[in-house]
Amino acid sequence: MNFDKMKQQLLERKLDLVKAEMGELPYQTFEFITTGCEKDVLVLDKKTVISFYRDGLQVDSYGVRQELIRRLGNTETALPECLYISPTKDFVVEKYVPSYRITPEYVKGHQENATHIGRSIGRFLRQLHMESKQGLDLKTGFEQDARNDMEEGIKLLETKLSESEMSQVMDFLNLYYTISASIQTCVVHGDFHYNNILWDENTRRLGVIDFNEGGIEDPALDFMYMCYYPEEFRHAVFEEYGSKDSSLHERSQMYDRIYGLYDMIETIQNNPRKPDFQKGYLRFFEKR
Repeated sequence: MNFDKMKQQLLERKLDLVKAEMGELPYQTFEFITTGCEKDVLVLDKKTVISFYRDGLQVDSYGVRQELIRRLGNTETALPECLYISPTKDFVVEKYVPSYRITPEYVKGHQENATHIGRSIGRFLRQLHMESKQGLDLKTGFEQDARNDMEEGIKLLETKLSESEMSQVMDFLNLYYTISASIQTCVVHGDFHYNNILWDENTRRLGVIDFNEGGIEDPALDFMYMCYYPEEFRHAVFEEYGSKDSSLHERSQMYDRIYGLYDMIETIQNNPRKPDFQKGYLRFFEKR
């Protein structure tokens, strides 16, 4: 069975789940996204987003993320609004956030708006990171999770990397563990990736979606992908953010390298959702 047919059958099963609870949902166009780690996403007519959780929706965790979104509701940023939670915990329905994904390519193609978009991102992250942790039972412990994962991961990397390369990996991890021990944590988005930050050209408004990885972590985690953007744009983000933390950018690149290690490890583990080994290799070893 080819991939397209499997995806079509998966879509039909997901629609049957919705139909059983909500009846027929009329639509003209749809986009079905299956590349996420924990859920598949269906976008109907760019108005409605239905997220199907593969292992079932964790209602308590989802509720905490919704509380965070509620607290951020007075910002200039468009955020996802929950419309329906399935009693069976199979899916949630949210209001679509209209926008284009703010990829590095999008920024390069819209230089006239790049500084304005960058400042909007900086303002959002500043408010998010200043949000009180009080009453938000968000996950924490990225550094400890990395330690645990790398215990097995290092053994796998040793089957692919040279002795010299493994020495670089170990030196890097030891440096990261040392630095992370003294970092002051805050509320973070946790997955501030191109696919989750959006720009509405009509309203000139930022949109942010998918708070599933929200947590109490190093603020640098939310700047991880900034190294892929043009320097002028990145400067606008950091300038508007206004942090006195001079190591913020350097630490953000450390997180990107950690995910390069994860990419390599999970490729060795035959995770079909990961890029090839070489991409993870370059993400860790390539200097930017």
